[in-house]
Amino acid sequence: MQLCRFLRWKSWYGTEVYTEASLIDEVRANEVPYTCLQTCQPWGPDDAAALPEACDASRRCFRPSPKLVRHPGPVS
Repeated sequence: MQLCRFLRWKSWYGTEVYTEASLIDEVRANEVPYTCLQTCQPWGPDDAAALPEACDASRRCFRPSPKLVRHPGPVS
């Protein structure tokens, strides 16, 4: 899962760095309103919904987020 750097929700403003697993858990809960930093609304500049599952590389406004850290796998 990739995350757009412009997608925001209330807990995003903490200092947590998400692993892929923790981000997927939070997205699955989907209990918070999302907004786009480009529009400050619940939709992006292309008028499509600002949602984790919708804000992906298929949209022209998408920019990958540096906050998502891919988990490197099990630690040996």
